[in-house]
Order: sequence, then C-alpha cells, then structure tokens
Amino acid sequence: MLVIKLLGILDIFIAICFWIFGIFNLKIMAGFILILGLYLVAKGIIFITGLSLASILDIVIGIVIIITSSMTMPKWIVIITALFLIQKGIFSMLD
Repeated sequence: MLVIKLLGILDIFIAICFWIFGIFNLKIMAGFILILGLYLVAKGIIFITGLSLASILDIVIGIVIIITSSMTMPKWIVIITALFLIQKGIFSMLD
C-alpha cells in the first residue's frame, strides 16, 4: 500500500516537472526530464505483466516525455500528459 502511494507521489512530481519543462521550454532540465521518462518506461515494463492499461499508458507517456526532452512538443500534448499523470497519481494515493 505504501509503495502505491509513493509511486503516486512520483507520478505527480513527474507531471509537475514535465509541465514546467514543457510550458516554459526550460532546456536546462532536458537531462532530468529524460531520466524521468526512462523511469516511467521502466515502471510500465515492470508492471505490464497484468496487461493493465495504466502500465501501457506509463510506457507511452514515458516515450512522449523522452521525445520531448530532445524536441519541442505542442503545449496541448504537454498539458494532457501532465494532467493524466496528476490524476493517475491522485488515484494511486486514494487507493
């Protein structure tokens, strides 16, 4: 239970960092954002054994974040990605 809450907090942290990076175009954070994207992909791969939609979306969002670390994405993609991670983190913490 504690692990799920910790993963939820990390999802919210990643969402906030990604939003700041994407909206304000802070290229100085690109390496850090890349690491956060790799974390999401790894987490998605670890938990994909149950073929859950959340794990598949973690992988997809991780790939989007990795791509965004090297090129500029439209703001609407950044916002949708961040909002998804925030809601996923909140639901993890409420579980």
